Amino acid sequence: MASTVLASDRDAARRTAQQQDLSPDIAVVPGTSRDHTAVQQFLSSVFPASAGADFAAQLDEPDYEPGSRLLIKRAAQVAGHLRLAPREIRFGNATLPVTCVVDVGVLPERRGAGYVSRLLEAAERTMTQRKDLVGLLRTSEPGFFRRLGWTVCARHGHWMVGCHRLLAQLQPSPDAPTPPRVGSRSRKSSRKSSELHIRYLRRVELAALARLYAAQTRGAYGATIRSEAYWRWLIDRRGYDRIYVAIEGSPEIKLDGQFAAILGYAAVRSARLVELVSDVARPDAAERLVARFCRDALEQDLREIRIDLPLDHPLCAVLRESGGRACHHELDRGQALMAKVFHPDRLVQTLHDEFLARIRSAGPWGQRELGFVMGNRGWILNITPRHCRWTAGVARRTRLACDEPQLGQLLLGHLDVPAAVQAGQVSALNRRTVELADELFPRRPLWLPPLDDLPATRYPV
Repeated sequence: MASTVLASDRDAARRTAQQQDLSPDIAVVPGTSRDHTAVQQFLSSVFPASAGADFAAQLDEPDYEPGSRLLIKRAAQVAGHLRLAPREIRFGNATLPVTCVVDVGVLPERRGAGYVSRLLEAAERTMTQRKDLVGLLRTSEPGFFRRLGWTVCARHGHWMVGCHRLLAQLQPSPDAPTPPRVGSRSRKSSRKSSELHIRYLRRVELAALARLYAAQTRGAYGATIRSEAYWRWLIDRRGYDRIYVAIEGSPEIKLDGQFAAILGYAAVRSARLVELVSDVARPDAAERLVARFCRDALEQDLREIRIDLPLDHPLCAVLRESGGRACHHELDRGQALMAKVFHPDRLVQTLHDEFLARIRSAGPWGQRELGFVMGNRGWILNITPRHCRWTAGVARRTRLACDEPQLGQLLLGHLDVPAAVQAGQVSALNRRTVELADELFPRRPLWLPPLDDLPATRYPV
């Protein structure tokens, strides 16, 4: 999510969190197209990266509405701002609609006056009324949002690696033995495949990127579903510096609509590879793309690069062998991805196909019923081949006691149930409860591709 950090320093955030009596004259109103000039001026003072090209790109984003901005005004000036950006993401066998809370900020002279709390309160009320299922936000103040019922829902997934060591690993000397890699063909067998050429993407080849991305993210957890219109907007928005493509055979390919000769692409921004996608049948395509990025980085005198990847990507083994450092923590430089579930009953219905896939993978099955206790209320999750139901009540055989944020972590695949029970973070009625909860809610790392959220470098206006 672009520009999703809370626009205040840590002391201001603490003062805001501790504010008990918010001023009654703080009114939050939806934005209109007439507010765009004032909003841009506000963003230029609070989020400089959103002032020019990125703000223009926001206005052209598919499904953008001026009313998605929530504002606090002082006369004609915008003093507080928050934007709600709806998306659909992959979640295994399900498609999960989410709403991203972005560009949360207040003017420096208004910090500590409760503006952020009011904005977030209005945003949650709006999402609840619209029956949005899940809110997502990225913040540098997770403690502030945790007190408001939000919870960390993902870990970061990127690597820091030296260019020289990685390039040496990707391009060993001709006489060096080439050991086979786990989960992919050896480099020796890859050389027998058709030659790959690496060059920059041409705008007309956009369909190839969409095809490769759809194939790789099928069954992923967190990848944005990108329509044709969204892809065009994403490319025009240019949250990247350049995009490389790996082409099988001649670099001059036929205009066949799908550009089947393109087997992979890599989007790069400065010293960061922000999206790497390739055909699973050609693991060497990803390696060639990364090698090209390394060579170009060295020409720019960049010694270390960052590669954003889900940590189950086959290339992670290469990065580890190259001495790369993996970042797989909930916090990275204070940044965290947080979530809040607003309608558990509708969310479990949306996840029905995903639940069925999990149950079937465990072997023969029948109806599943798992009880939850949150505070002084009981709920029952009932799963059958035809439906998922979330109803009030107390289950007799299986009950898991947790709070609402932990329920959100369960539903989004972030909570390790056996470990949480052993640590006393949640309590289970019996061993069968733990086994059933672990079957229905295994850990599934949520990973959102950064390309969707990086601020625009330039945008056609």
